Amino acid sequence: MEMTLDARCMGDRKEAHAYLKEKLDFPEYYGQNLDALYECLCELTDVRLVIMHASEAKGYYWKVEKVLARAAQDNDGLDVAIFAK
Repeated sequence: MEMTLDARCMGDRKEAHAYLKEKLDFPEYYGQNLDALYECLCELTDVRLVIMHASEAKGYYWKVEKVLARAAQDNDGLDVAIFAK
């Protein structure tokens, strides 16, 4: 399954986690922090995340991007593609 995410929607911590929880259908108990994000990403299977507008992203997104990359490296069922526009 392929899912497209907009990096511009992840500019601050609260906004980023609410957006990711909704778009990735994370469970209600999702902790809305980077550790919880990593754990939930590592549970995904056969998912390709396409991140758009990374060059326009601000602030907190860059922390999220590091977690996305680490989770993709550790989870064979997750592929992350990041595009500037």
